[in-house]
Amino acid sequence: MPIVAPRRLSLHSERLLLAPGELTDAIEIYELMLSNHAYFSYWNPVIDRSSLSAEYVLQLIESERLAWERGESLRFWIRLRQAPSTLIGWVKIDALTGGAFHSGRVGYAIAQAHHRQGYMKEALAAAKRWVFAPQVNLHRLQASVLPENLASLSVLRGCGFEDIGLASAYLWVRGAWRDHFITQCINTDWRHG
Repeated sequence: MPIVAPRRLSLHSERLLLAPGELTDAIEIYELMLSNHAYFSYWNPVIDRSSLSAEYVLQLIESERLAWERGESLRFWIRLRQAPSTLIGWVKIDALTGGAFHSGRVGYAIAQAHHRQGYMKEALAAAKRWVFAPQVNLHRLQASVLPENLASLSVLRGCGFEDIGLASAYLWVRGAWRDHFITQCINTDWRHG
């Protein structure tokens, strides 16, 4: 796997702080997921609301910590720099694969109260810079998006992702298999070794 997990990882952009979740974040994560459940579940496959609990969030944080230690995935929780106690969303990079592939898949969500303010594009750009930097050195990031999610398509295209096709019945969202555009961004500075 191309990623060696640093002990503490945080990313900064002009308005945002991005960092993996810790147990001390559990209440904020729970509140973000609960208060935005309907909004998130419209666009993303998410846990059923009846299963969302404090215990679920604690297990999520622990499982994501272990996945990061194994170099499989990492979720960055997004906070406002001017209000660092406020979680507004996440960027998750998973399906991390080394070898001849050197790629990952990215997914994200932003709280409904903070959408259309450029935060998601800023967070995705920061995460992309990090995974394409020499320390991580991914060659490719892939993202899928519902065709009607014009805001997300704008975020991806604004971060250099290109459409590569339409996947029929790709993900189970809102109780049905939904088509998704598949997009990718290639690291033009990727170096072997």
